[in-house]
Amino acid sequence: MILFARVLRHVNGFIERIVMAIGMAIIAFAVLAMTGGAITRYYTGMGYDWVMDLPPIMMPWLVFLLCGVLLRSGSHITVDFLPRYLKARGQLLLQLFVHVAVLIATIVFLIAGVEAVALFRMLGQVMELEFDLPMWYVYLSFPVGFSILTSFVFELCLEDVIKLRAYKNSCVSEVL
Repeated sequence: MILFARVLRHVNGFIERIVMAIGMAIIAFAVLAMTGGAITRYYTGMGYDWVMDLPPIMMPWLVFLLCGVLLRSGSHITVDFLPRYLKARGQLLLQLFVHVAVLIATIVFLIAGVEAVALFRMLGQVMELEFDLPMWYVYLSFPVGFSILTSFVFELCLEDVIKLRAYKNSCVSEVL
């Protein structure tokens, strides 16, 4: 199990770097597109609507891709009420419980995301910008982001189990 967790950690590390690069590219594109659109509109008096419409449309890609990265790095929003009152083993059990709950919720949202993409693809709805953008392209961020989050949370669950085993073994050796 430790070997599998180590391999998964390396694979997820690689995925994390790719996701961070995509996230930075989305933010850079949004800032540059809106700045360029404002400058173009100021100097020429006309602008392109898609330049202003595309950055908000890309935000689901940013949010859902980076959700897993934030959770994996411990930067996601948390409430630290109970850990102050728990001992080390209780903190590990609470952390495992939270990660398992997140894993279950993530799988539910992943399935819902796949169904939403299939529905919008079947309906053939498009967003009317200066070009037609299929709506399912935007909703594709749900299953992509949640599949990445599933991998990251599974890694965190494995690490929690490994830490609990190590804690249990260290307590047993202290008694002996």
